[in-house]
Amino acid sequence: MKLLFLCLLLARNPLSDSLDLRVESLHDSIISIDTHNDFAMSLAFPRDRHTVAKGQVSFELMKQGRLDAAFFAAFQSQGPCTEEGRARAKWLADSMLRALHWYAHENQHLGEIAYCMEDIQRLKAQGKAAMLLSIENAYCLGEDLSLVEHYYNMGVRMIGLTHNGNNDIADSSMDSVERHGGLSPFGFRVIKEMNRLGIIVDVSHASRKTCLQAVSASHTPVMASHSCVYNLKQIPRNLTDQEIIAIAEKGGLIQISIGRYFLSFLPKDQVGLPLLIEHINYVVNLVGIEHVGIGSDFDGGGGIVGVEDMGQMKAITRALLEEGYSDDDIAKLWGGNVLRVMEEVSKFARSF
Repeated sequence: MKLLFLCLLLARNPLSDSLDLRVESLHDSIISIDTHNDFAMSLAFPRDRHTVAKGQVSFELMKQGRLDAAFFAAFQSQGPCTEEGRARAKWLADSMLRALHWYAHENQHLGEIAYCMEDIQRLKAQGKAAMLLSIENAYCLGEDLSLVEHYYNMGVRMIGLTHNGNNDIADSSMDSVERHGGLSPFGFRVIKEMNRLGIIVDVSHASRKTCLQAVSASHTPVMASHSCVYNLKQIPRNLTDQEIIAIAEKGGLIQISIGRYFLSFLPKDQVGLPLLIEHINYVVNLVGIEHVGIGSDFDGGGGIVGVEDMGQMKAITRALLEEGYSDDDIAKLWGGNVLRVMEEVSKFARSF
């Protein structure tokens, strides 16, 4: 009897094995991209709770989870919009970007910094991870338009307009009062300069007015790098149907966050893949598969049951297959959509 129980315990489900093989085969043929993590914070300024060793992000974990590319954000929390505050924000952003360059150099056998779609494709073919650079919170720009090009030259290819407070560029979804009524006059100039250089406009954390004005002002598609659906969880950080539709009509993307805070009010141990899929389904049903993807927010609050770090990302692929998504749909969601937006943004910049 004990032997029979052991045999049953060790026996593999052939259907499960078949699905695992399909997941691996699919990842061989697609490019998977995560559009937001906060690894730079733990890399540049390690603390008790945020260290590389304890983190959810690394080139090794990317390989384990079959994740080909990711945007690594240089983050600054919002401080006072004073000369001193702006200078500190710039120092923080520069420090984190230098730390990311150092990490890529020290681990070049595993991954490299990517600056364009072709770099991602080349690194995929070489079996290496692609690190794309972004900024979370344009606070670091202060009131100096030339810093947009400064950050482009440091490798930045996406900039989030705000974080959890208003800055000189725009109003945040999390501030208690409006400062600009959306974008400031300087903010409109920043978006124009981002378009000229080929930097994606990121509206995660932005207020409703900021988001809609940014979509209208940008000549290229915009992205919400790590957000979820307001109708499924009513918090200011999530996107309303109006915002989702506006972003999609401009050709942009809603990158669903893998974070309990964004997905549900349920206890942490009850927030898993079914809720993530629910948010994905909502966006797909509203605007189509061409306008959705994944932005984990790992090392910044991301992680749910079943997808607790980058090493478990292919569990999302399995869940999508179980939900009935086709291989073509999953290819778009995981990276095809992001590559399209990157190319559109780059193409517009090349027109100057």
